[in-house]
Amino acid sequence: MYPSQPEGRHAAPGGAPNQPPRMVGLQSNKAAQAAGAQSALATFVTYAKALESLDRNHFPDEYAMHADRLKELKPFLRAHGILDVMQVKNPEVAALIGV
Repeated sequence: MYPSQPEGRHAAPGGAPNQPPRMVGLQSNKAAQAAGAQSALATFVTYAKALESLDRNHFPDEYAMHADRLKELKPFLRAHGILDVMQVKNPEVAALIGV
């Protein structure tokens, strides 16, 4: 089975047989950037909430995995300006990402 293509991306109809198909329906750069920011924020909130509910002593592997994922998201959140306008309420999560 072939992997699916991104939503809204499909080959344009027609064209010469010896030319590769043109791709239409691609997002603009700003739209793609906004989608990336939303994805980074949603992922951050998901892992932060999961980390809050985990006991570090009983689930050290899962806790470390979530903590690492939150640290990996910091550059994305910083690049999109999310950390400039968002306050992290959990001091443990804030310490992980250095806010």
